[in-house]
Amino acid sequence: MDQQYLNIVNELLPRYCEGDVSLEERKIVEDWIRQSEDNYKIAKQIHTIYLATDTIAVLDKVDTEGALKKVLGEMSGKKKTLWLNRLQRVAAVLLIPALITILVQNMIHESPEIQLVEVKTNPGMTTTLNLPDGTTVHLNSESSLQYPSRFEGDRREVKLSGEAYFSVTRNLKQRFIVSTPHDTRIEVLGTRFNVEAFEKDTVIATTLLEGKVRFAYSADDPSKSVIMKPGEKLIYNSNRMQAQLLPTTGESETAWKDGRIVFLDTPFQQALRMLEKRYNVEFVVSTSRYSKDSFTGSFVSQRLDRILEVFEISSKIRWRYIDEDKASNEKSRIEIY
Repeated sequence: MDQQYLNIVNELLPRYCEGDVSLEERKIVEDWIRQSEDNYKIAKQIHTIYLATDTIAVLDKVDTEGALKKVLGEMSGKKKTLWLNRLQRVAAVLLIPALITILVQNMIHESPEIQLVEVKTNPGMTTTLNLPDGTTVHLNSESSLQYPSRFEGDRREVKLSGEAYFSVTRNLKQRFIVSTPHDTRIEVLGTRFNVEAFEKDTVIATTLLEGKVRFAYSADDPSKSVIMKPGEKLIYNSNRMQAQLLPTTGESETAWKDGRIVFLDTPFQQALRMLEKRYNVEFVVSTSRYSKDSFTGSFVSQRLDRILEVFEISSKIRWRYIDEDKASNEKSRIEIY
C-alpha cells in the first residue's frame, strides 16, 4: 500500500468528511474516490478511525492496512451513510476526551460532490469544529449539528439540535442560517451568539454577544420574528409561540464553552439544567421549597458533589444519589428533597 494511499485514508478522508480541506485537497480526495469501486466503498464505510489527545501518536499505533481489510470484510453491500467514530481533542466536562460520532450522508443523486456531515457529542462532553466557511462552532453536551461539506448559493444553512456557540465568519453575500427545533431559525451575516435548542424542550434561548441576528419562529409568517441586539437574550416558548427579550452580559450563557459554570442570580430549575448538561446527571425534584431560590457563583473544575455542597450551605438544599445499582453507562439520578 503506497504512501499516497495511506495519506489519503489517514489524513485527508477524515478532514474531507468534516469539510476541513482546501480546494486542492478536496479535488485529490474526490479524484481518488472516483478511481475505483474499492476506493468508493472505503470512503463510504470507514468506521474505525480514532483520534485521541495526540493525533500523530495514535495513528502511529494503528495498523491502517489491517483496519481497512477488516472494514472491507465487514461490508455487506453499499450503504447510504458513513459513520466515523473518532476520539477528538476536546475540553470535556471532567477533562476527559469526548467520543464524537460523525455521520456523513453521500448526496450522490443530488450532487456527487456535496456531503451532509453530522457531528454529535456524547452526554457530558463538548467539542469544537470549524465549518467550511471558517465559522467556529462550540457544541455542548448531547447536541448535534448538521452542515454540508460546502456552502453554495446565497445562504449557509446548518441544523442544530441542542446547544452551540457560534462565531460566524462574515459574508454579506451568504446569510448564515441556523435551523432549530419547533419551526424556528436564526439568520445572521457575521456575529457571535449562543443557542440552546433541545428537541425535547419547549423553550429555545438565544444570547447575542456581537452583531445582529433575526430570530424567526414561523416559516409562514414573516412578521413573527425578532431582531436582537448585542447584550440581549431571547427566550421563546414554543407552546405559547411567545418570545421575550431580556438584558444579559452573556457570561453565564456562554461559560460552558470554556469549561466553566457561572451562575448569576440563576433560578433554581435553570441551575439544575446547567449541571445536568455539564455532569451528565438527572435531577429528580420531589419538593417545591426551592422553586424560588436563585444562585450566584462560578465553578471551574469542581466535582458535582462539591457544587451541591455549596448549594446545601447557601440554600439548605437536601440531596442524595438514587438508583445506585444502574448500569455504569446510564445517567446518575440525584434527588432534591
